Amino acid sequence: MKGTFVCCLVLVQLFGALASDNWKLVPDESGRLRLINTNPYDIPEDENVVEPLFNPETDVIFRLFTRRNPAHGQVLQWNSAASVQNSNFIASHPTRFTIHGWNGGETSGLHANIRQNYLGVGEFNVIAVDWGAGAQTANYIAARNRVAAVGDIISRMVNTLVSASGTSRNNIYLIGHSLGAHAAGNAGRQQNGQLNTIIGLDPAGPLFSLGDSDIMAPRDAQYTEAIFTNAGLLGFDLPLSDANFFPNGGRSQPGCGIDIAGNCAHSRAHELYAESVSSAAGFRATRCGSHGEIIAGQCTNTGTAVMGGEPSNQGRGVNGMFIVSTNGNSPFAQALPTLLVASQPVERNSNWQLVPDSSGRLHLVNTNPYNLDQQDVAPLFNPEQDLIFRLFTRANPTTPQILEFGNPASIAASNFNPAHPTRFTIHGWNSNGNDGMNTNIRNRYHAVGDYNVISVDWSAGAVNPNYIAARNAVGPAGAALAAFIDQVVAAGASPDNIYVIGFSLGAHVAGNAGKGQNGRLNTVIALDPAGPLFSLGQPDAVSPADARYVEMIMTNGGLLGNSVPMGQSTFTPNGGRVQPGCGTDIGGGCAHGRAPAYFAESIGSSTAFRSTRCASIQEVVEGNCTPSGPDANMGGEPSNYGRGVSGVYFLTTNDAAPFARG
Repeated sequence: MKGTFVCCLVLVQLFGALASDNWKLVPDESGRLRLINTNPYDIPEDENVVEPLFNPETDVIFRLFTRRNPAHGQVLQWNSAASVQNSNFIASHPTRFTIHGWNGGETSGLHANIRQNYLGVGEFNVIAVDWGAGAQTANYIAARNRVAAVGDIISRMVNTLVSASGTSRNNIYLIGHSLGAHAAGNAGRQQNGQLNTIIGLDPAGPLFSLGDSDIMAPRDAQYTEAIFTNAGLLGFDLPLSDANFFPNGGRSQPGCGIDIAGNCAHSRAHELYAESVSSAAGFRATRCGSHGEIIAGQCTNTGTAVMGGEPSNQGRGVNGMFIVSTNGNSPFAQALPTLLVASQPVERNSNWQLVPDSSGRLHLVNTNPYNLDQQDVAPLFNPEQDLIFRLFTRANPTTPQILEFGNPASIAASNFNPAHPTRFTIHGWNSNGNDGMNTNIRNRYHAVGDYNVISVDWSAGAVNPNYIAARNAVGPAGAALAAFIDQVVAAGASPDNIYVIGFSLGAHVAGNAGKGQNGRLNTVIALDPAGPLFSLGQPDAVSPADARYVEMIMTNGGLLGNSVPMGQSTFTPNGGRVQPGCGTDIGGGCAHGRAPAYFAESIGSSTAFRSTRCASIQEVVEGNCTPSGPDANMGGEPSNYGRGVSGVYFLTTNDAAPFARG
């Protein structure tokens, strides 16, 4: 364990040093971390040029394995019919190509694993595609830009097989992992979609977008299937195929333990597929109503299908989105379909996660969201005694006055003015009342008018290495805040003049305060509400009914923030997951922290965060927003209460302050 903490410390220091650059740690398919400079917003044109040292016509190697030569491949040449005719290739046997990813090659694990399973169940021509001369480069962008050229040469090899042996394209599958999945898609496209099946095993995500000419797509074969195991980090996070399978929710995988870089989950795709080829149990999956349901962990059962397998699902009418649970170790298949939420628990001794606090510091915590006692609040935290309320006004903008719970005289003796709007700000995990979000938001309010700005310090419950205890303290903290608001109202303030603004765990505290006020407060602003161990519908999660108007600003949805809309209106800057200008942000701390930065700027800004209303969160996730109502401004003062603002909104921002584009 000591070694793990040292490793994590080094990673955290490295991330901090590079936070302002376009650097990213990307594991290759063997789990080795590679430091690369990427900019998905502006890839230089010269980086689209394939490096001259890689010539796919000469450098891509095809090795044939059959039951007659299961361990020693015979080299086939794409431009030599004789190489096919003189080999053990048998036209009547099914043909299966396997294609590795970045920094892979002849010895890539997926080749041997998938091959052994195929040859263990029958007579197959298994052809391992070795494009290591193009994949084994420190320049990820160069490797990424070669998938089309690799796909083209695979397509030519297919043509040679057909012409030299008479084999049928209907008998050929292409199976690619990571970058290899996109190479497979490009090969299928060159074949005009005539091949039987393409299997994309956690197709690579970095620097790929829907609509790219070289990305895997549904029409690349008669049947295409994608298996997502690390979606949103190393793998692509949107559906790419006829059938899209999301084992354990598709993002993290049981048994992977501490998997901050995602390489274990990324590799799990080809491990699951290899097992599916020969598994008697099979990976029986449940069909969900939409991709959005899978993200939300709320799957409406609309049928079942088997993930992977031999033969594939071609011709069986299998399409849509599927979720399947697996074991944490081989054998992975559980046979029977199980409905589950988007993050399936790992085995009992591997519930470890690196969770950044509100300052971006990574903490190693043991979490188990499936055995969580909602009442298990750390006994040393008594919110009625431990919450500290610090009042700032224009009369005391930097030196706070302490307002005491249960002591109305402390309010009467302060600068609190019940005629002025009151704004509460609430920090997140492992932070306190001096958190920068409190200061920034407070300063913006005082710059535009007379406000009672009260920072809520619940650090006695929030500063705790046990994330679960802090997470479970949001309900009691919110209830105590609601009781204090009763005192403020008794002092003459109107509930219609009160906003509660919370960040991360503080967003859920704000929601619970609103619940304690029976939804009568004017506005609750939830700034990237904490995601770990929260799901929509939990009694202590922020929800649309917590105030007359509830607004959510999602900036790191799916990692530190929640990926499900939790407000009456949900704003998703830059898609709500990653934020421009954050550079190396593998832990998500920068994107998470953008929510309070955006909101602070929105107060009194002459340039608004103008946003487009989309039809659904699914559209935002897929990057296809259909304007479906009036535009609205994100944040701002006063809030959108009473303006009919509801639904999901998309906007773009600048990568540095000022962020708003109008």
